[in-house]
Amino acid sequence: MKSTFPFRRRQSLTLHVVGITLIVSGAGIVFSAGVDRWKGGPDVGVLVLCGIATLLIGTLGFLFTYIPKSIDLIDVFVTVTLSWFALAIAGAIPYVATGTLDSFDNALFESISGFTTTGATVLRPIEGTSPGILMWRAITQFIGGMGVIVLVVAVLPTVGSGGMDLLAAEAPGPTGERLTPRVRHTARRLWGVYVGFTVVLAGAYMAAGMDLYDGMAHSFTTVSTGGFSPYNRSLGHYDSGLIEWIAIVAMFIAGGSFTLWLKVLRGNVAPLWASIELRLYLIVVGGCSTLVYLTSGMEGPSSERLRDSVFAVTSVVSTTGFGTADFASWNEEAQGILLLLMPIGAMAGSTAGGVKLVRVLAAASYAHRETLRQLHPRLIRPVRIGKVILEESVTSRVLGFLVLALAVFGLSALLISLAGVDLITSLSTAATAFGNVGPGLGRVGPTEDFLNLPRQARWVAFVVMLLGRLEIYPLLLALFAIPGLREVRRLSRAIRHDQ
Repeated sequence: MKSTFPFRRRQSLTLHVVGITLIVSGAGIVFSAGVDRWKGGPDVGVLVLCGIATLLIGTLGFLFTYIPKSIDLIDVFVTVTLSWFALAIAGAIPYVATGTLDSFDNALFESISGFTTTGATVLRPIEGTSPGILMWRAITQFIGGMGVIVLVVAVLPTVGSGGMDLLAAEAPGPTGERLTPRVRHTARRLWGVYVGFTVVLAGAYMAAGMDLYDGMAHSFTTVSTGGFSPYNRSLGHYDSGLIEWIAIVAMFIAGGSFTLWLKVLRGNVAPLWASIELRLYLIVVGGCSTLVYLTSGMEGPSSERLRDSVFAVTSVVSTTGFGTADFASWNEEAQGILLLLMPIGAMAGSTAGGVKLVRVLAAASYAHRETLRQLHPRLIRPVRIGKVILEESVTSRVLGFLVLALAVFGLSALLISLAGVDLITSLSTAATAFGNVGPGLGRVGPTEDFLNLPRQARWVAFVVMLLGRLEIYPLLLALFAIPGLREVRRLSRAIRHDQ
C-alpha cells in the first residue's frame, strides 16, 4: 500500500518482505550483543556492528518498497525462498565476523541449520564459544520455528490477497487454516501462543535448576523444535531427570499443532478429542518409546532407561534433536526405529519438520481406497482423515509431495555417499536433514557433529535442510521460475483468472 514518503518507492513484494526479514535478523543480532555484554563475552562490538549493518540494509529495503495490490502466486514462492536465503546469509555473518567459524560455507551451514530448526552443527567445541554467539544460535532457531514469513504477515498492515498464500507457502502441512477473518490476526495469534509458550517454558526450566541465560536459550530451541544447546552434551549436561521430563512435555507440545493449542486455550476443547492426527501422534510416541525401551539394550535403572527412551523418541518425532543419551550406541533395532522416525515428523501446523503425520494418514486412506478398487473398480470412496473428507486436489498435492520427498531423500543419500561417506551415515544424514532433526547415526551421531562429513556432503545437507523446512514446492518453483519469471507470471495470472 502506498503512503506519503519523501523518496520514490518501488513496488516489490520480495524486497519489502526481505527487508523486514533482515530487520528481524538484525534485531536478533543486536539482542545477542546485549547478552554477550551481560555475560562478559568478547564479541560485543562485532555483534553490534553486524546487527546494525543488517538492520540498516533491511530498513532500506523496507522503506524504499511497498507491496503491490495484486500478488501473483509465483511471486509468493520467490519471496519466501529469497527471504530464507537472505536469512541464511545474514545469520552467517556473525559467525565469520567474530572468528567463531573459519569459513563462510561452514557459517552458512550453521546459519541455515539454525533457521530451519535442524540443529545440525559444525561448531566444535560448543562450550567455550562466546555467550553472544551461542545466544544467536538459539535466536536463529526461535525465528525460524514459527517462521519469519508468519511474523512478517503478523506485522504488516496489509498484504492484500496474498497473505494466505504467504502463510501457506511457508506453513508446514498440506493445508492452511485461517483462525480469524483477517490473515494478519491469525498470524499474530499464532505468534502470541508461540511467545507465551516460550516464556512459560523458560520459567519452568529455571525453576528446575537452570539459570536465566540457559533457561532462555533452551526455551528458544525447545519451542522451535530446534535443539541447539550451549553445551556439548546438550540437555545431558544437567544430569537432571526433572529438566528432561520438562523437555519431553515441551517437545511433545511443540510437535503438536499450534492452531489446535490456540483453540484449546480459547476454551474450545472439542477439536482436541476429535483430532485423529493427535491420536496418531500419541500412539507413535508411546508405541515407539516402548519398542525402543525393550530393544535398545541400555543398562541402568529401569526408570532412567524409560526416560531415555521416551526422550529420544520425542526428540526425534518432534524433530527437536536434543540429546541425553548416545542412541548411536544402542542396539540396531532401536536405531532402526529412530532412523524411520527421522523424516516423518510430528503434526501439521507445528514447528516440527518432516513429512508430517497428517500426510501419512492421507496416504494410508488413499492406499486403502485404491486397494478396495482392485475388487470393486467402480467404487466411489473419498479420501478421509478421520471424519474430514479431503478434496482430490489436496490428495494429489499430498501424494505429489510424498513422491518428491522420497526422490529428495534417495538422491541426497546417493550424493552424500558419492562424497565418500558410509551407507548408514549417508542414509541418516539425508533423513535427519530433510526431517530437520539434527543428530543422526554413524558419523553424525548425537555425540558427533557434521564436520565429520566432507564439504560436498555438507552442501548437499544444506540444500536438503532448506527443502525440508520449506516443504520442497516453494524452493523448486522459485528456482524454476527465476529464468522465465515473466512467462510463469503470465501463466499464473491466467490460472488464477480461470479459477
